[in-house]
Amino acid sequence: MKNNKSRSCWEPVKDIMGKHKVIFGQHLSYQFINTPRRILHMMSYYKFASKIIGKGKNVLDVGCGEGLGTWLLAAECGRAKGIDTDYEAIETGRKNWKDSKVSFDYVDFFAVDSNETYDAIVSFDVLEHILPENRFKFWNKVAELSDDNGIAVIGTPNITSDQYASPVTKAGHVNLYSGERLEEELGSIFSHVFMFGANDEVVHTGFLPMAHYLIAVAFHKRRL
Repeated sequence: MKNNKSRSCWEPVKDIMGKHKVIFGQHLSYQFINTPRRILHMMSYYKFASKIIGKGKNVLDVGCGEGLGTWLLAAECGRAKGIDTDYEAIETGRKNWKDSKVSFDYVDFFAVDSNETYDAIVSFDVLEHILPENRFKFWNKVAELSDDNGIAVIGTPNITSDQYASPVTKAGHVNLYSGERLEEELGSIFSHVFMFGANDEVVHTGFLPMAHYLIAVAFHKRRL
């Protein structure tokens, strides 16, 4: 290594950074190329969830994709497990995030073992892909996997924003929610539900019908 005096001030910084690289898969690569702003929006939702959940928690990230948000939850909350039915996405997460506080599993949410419960269940951009006839099966699984004092943070596009969605987005959306419907259904398994909206990367408590995205935060699981 050359003497630091003969190098730029940036070179020692690169030495500290190390050589680990993150390689994105099909999902995140597509978004970075075509709609990079969606990455910012998604990560703002995960940051919001991590602050609500707090430190020293064990979190399950349902529909984690390639695990970018799962890693943020692990780094901020303590430990996180990401699950998804997309094998390639899970393998991307496993290759990128090698740390004892984060893990990934290729598994259907409905098949997850209910013997292990979590301090928090996080799920963004999954509910709209669940067939309507399976929605209460989804909610019941959230309840099964939540500790009695656990938190659920559920995000999904607002039905009012569907008119602006791209063909790629609309192709998989079979179960869109309004704020009222999301609050009502989540309220069937949790005693307290607080509704938030999001426009771009800003999460707020404004007028929900004008929100592009819905985020529900639920506490205190009801007895099943």
